[in-house]
Amino acid sequence: METWSCVDGHWAAGDLPGATLRWFDLVGNGTGELETLARRLELHHLAVEDCLSTLVHAPKIDDFGSYLFIVLHALVPGEDGPSPEELDIFLGHDFLITYADHRVPAIESVAAAIRQGIGMRPGADGLCYEVADRAVDEILPQVNTLAERLDAIEDRVITSPDAFPDQRAILALRATAGRIRRLLTPQLTVVQRLSRGEFPQVAESNRIYFRDVYDHLVRVDLALEGLREDTEVALSTYLSAVNNRMNEIMKVLSVVSAVALPAVVIAGIFGTNFDNVPGLHSNFGFAVMLATMAALAGGMAVYFRRRHWW
Repeated sequence: METWSCVDGHWAAGDLPGATLRWFDLVGNGTGELETLARRLELHHLAVEDCLSTLVHAPKIDDFGSYLFIVLHALVPGEDGPSPEELDIFLGHDFLITYADHRVPAIESVAAAIRQGIGMRPGADGLCYEVADRAVDEILPQVNTLAERLDAIEDRVITSPDAFPDQRAILALRATAGRIRRLLTPQLTVVQRLSRGEFPQVAESNRIYFRDVYDHLVRVDLALEGLREDTEVALSTYLSAVNNRMNEIMKVLSVVSAVALPAVVIAGIFGTNFDNVPGLHSNFGFAVMLATMAALAGGMAVYFRRRHWW
């Protein structure tokens, strides 16, 4: 656990006496630090259970009177694309607790800013805004990265429609965008509630900043919606390209079959088991048959070519 104290308007590391505001940042709960804080600050056991649960909780706000329990979601970069990370926040008048199972870049960014002496918004609600703002700001670049990956896939679809792995890549991007949007859509309501004066823990001077976070979330939501629509277009383009390619193949096979049809008919006629077939006993019969086959096939090929069927 990392602890910060605000004494006389200045942040310092540690749980210092005389602090007017404290920030407790926990990653995981291997040593039971969250339970210790819960007993010290009289946190409700249901909120603590939500933090420790392995289930993913939708963004929400629970009002416990003297403090708020807030669940937000941040995006953490990964090898297979961004993945959501639950961020649990206890917001009181003189304390802020942030809890996550893994490291969240937004939390590290706020801690780094405090170490550098960069000023934060006043109050626990101001510090909560700093965390939420950085968490939301980190989402849009990752969504834009997904959009760039989709653009690259669309280019490959146009130039090489036989690339069947692109279909799976498009569906994977669509699923990722949908999963992220389903998690972040309730977060719009959470941030909006923090911005409209519903809770005394959020000072009036900081409400407008939460409205700014809400605006950023709307942009993210629109970007995710656009990404899902673009995946639909990309998938339709891919399927159309594959169908066109299949039509080209079928056209070639049909032309080849049509060109070979006269030879098959002639060979079938002269292969019948009758003795009085014309030319059967001629010394030039076989050569004439082959020449006729070649002439008919060549004539049909030239005709198809002139009609642009091949």
